[in-house]
Amino acid sequence: MKAALMPYAARAISSPLIRNLRRGLRARRARREGQERLVDVYLNPRDPHGYVFLQVLPSLAERFRLTYRFFTVEALQDDMFPERDLWQSWAVADARELARLYRLDFPDGNPELTEDAVHAAACRMTGAERGSNFMEEALAALRGLWHGDPPLPAPSPEESEQARAAIARNEQHLHDAGHYLGAMLHYEGEWFWGLDRLDHLERRLIAKGYARHANESARFVRTWADLCRKPRPADPVTTPLEIFFSMRSPYSYLGLERAKQLADYFECPLHIRPVLPMLMRGQAVPPAKKWYIFRDTKREAEKLGIPYGFVADPLGAGVERCYALCPYAREQGLEVTWMLTFARAVNARGIRSETDRGLKRIVEEAGLDWASARRWLQNEDWREEVEANRQELYRIGLWGVPGFRFGNVTAWGQDRLWLIQEAMRSGDCTPAEQSPESGHQSSSNQAVST
Repeated sequence: MKAALMPYAARAISSPLIRNLRRGLRARRARREGQERLVDVYLNPRDPHGYVFLQVLPSLAERFRLTYRFFTVEALQDDMFPERDLWQSWAVADARELARLYRLDFPDGNPELTEDAVHAAACRMTGAERGSNFMEEALAALRGLWHGDPPLPAPSPEESEQARAAIARNEQHLHDAGHYLGAMLHYEGEWFWGLDRLDHLERRLIAKGYARHANESARFVRTWADLCRKPRPADPVTTPLEIFFSMRSPYSYLGLERAKQLADYFECPLHIRPVLPMLMRGQAVPPAKKWYIFRDTKREAEKLGIPYGFVADPLGAGVERCYALCPYAREQGLEVTWMLTFARAVNARGIRSETDRGLKRIVEEAGLDWASARRWLQNEDWREEVEANRQELYRIGLWGVPGFRFGNVTAWGQDRLWLIQEAMRSGDCTPAEQSPESGHQSSSNQAVST
């Protein structure tokens, strides 16, 4: 009964009606407290995305007459960052790509942060949190940290103790508000991560009539707005686009839809490399992470025109049955069709793939034969292939999905397909067997993939 009701509950929770009711309640509370234009900003000095997006906050405040309240945090929770070392190296590369895209400052090298340097920057930031010049102080501290400038003077024991107490309060505030990342904005109950989600905040503020100029529009759209809209080479692209994909990950669903669009636009092969979901690999997905992913996917899907929200979670049997039929679909030349049909069924149509009735419907809609498919359900060969895909994902420096590879260019997250498009347009890629360190490694799913 619970499994049967869950898709309908997910559709209701993610519906525009519920979202607008939630926003209305938050907006009334903000008006009552005189905080209609107050935005909470959480910054972690060890997260390079914070330095990049801090650079645009002054102009955002000027455009919409915002007031900020700043909170410095320092921890990275183990259950939220299951591969911390990989995350850190990815975050630096990704922040550099975002800075290039938006013409912001970020160093070309790979600075090695010491804990003392991170803590000194955090101390300077916490000391400035309630002052009028926080952004200047924080930018100076983070610029020095990421550019490897001479370190800030070590705080005195008293300053360090005061800073640690302030950071502990800030981290509790972040936890109580329902999140876990740095580089976050929180406005009237809704979360916006770094540069990648500022367009959602911009549109919300414009709709509320807060823009200074009547013709104001969202400006932070460069990661997605030009996909499949820029000129392409005269000849088809022969290098395949690979997607490392989990059938349980909503970001993978968006990534597969957009990767298919990109592959069709450039007339290149699309290869899907399934991996097991995190929970089926023994990794945890805490509730705060799960709910953020669900709500963030819904608004991203709406922006991109992709149906989402009527979700029948395929975790467990649904995922296994899907992957067991991949070799059969591949034999029929329908692997991409199979995976797209299945992903749409469980993410947007509420079809329960763990039941024969639901799976039969998906199989037949994908153009496959149900009688033949049932025989393939006993197939276990897919497990070896899926594990090989997981190992390859780690080998190229990624750990979450969706991951993409085009030649030697790799990217993490459906928001980074613009990097793949750049490589497709330039033709500047080498075979994937070469060292992955020579390629891009980027994403915007942050530490949230499932």
